[in-house]
Amino acid sequence: MDFTVFFTVLSGVITFVIGQLIVKLVLDPVHDLRKIIGQISHTLIERANIIANPGVPTREVMDETSNLLRKLSSQLHAHLYLIPTYDVTCRIFRLPSKEMLLTASTNLIGLSNSVYSADHNVYKTNATRVEAICDSLGIYVAEESRWPKEIK
Repeated sequence: MDFTVFFTVLSGVITFVIGQLIVKLVLDPVHDLRKIIGQISHTLIERANIIANPGVPTREVMDETSNLLRKLSSQLHAHLYLIPTYDVTCRIFRLPSKEMLLTASTNLIGLSNSVYSADHNVYKTNATRVEAICDSLGIYVAEESRWPKEIK
């Protein structure tokens, strides 16, 4: 009789510990990655005027935007390694593949570097980078918002 209570309590403790391991090692990092993707989407919209008009805003605004894009890129890259067995986990939770995350991270760094350039063609490159980031991370972009826009 005493062993039944002991095994019941022990199985409850083991179940709790395994559940906490799954939450802390898998679910929390997946949730954090999704939050980073949401922050990237937010930043691309919030800073669209700076990304589309590089070299025009004040130096302070360009520095702030560049640092923010670079920070998001590094966070995205870091979360790739925080999630154990990412190749399997990404399929289970419908996350972007490792290659897509790295593509988005690279394009975020490219955007970060290009906010200073006043070249007349850089806005086209930035528009394609924004689309590549959105496509890589599964962020919806309406067809009429895609580059190149056809003149009607």
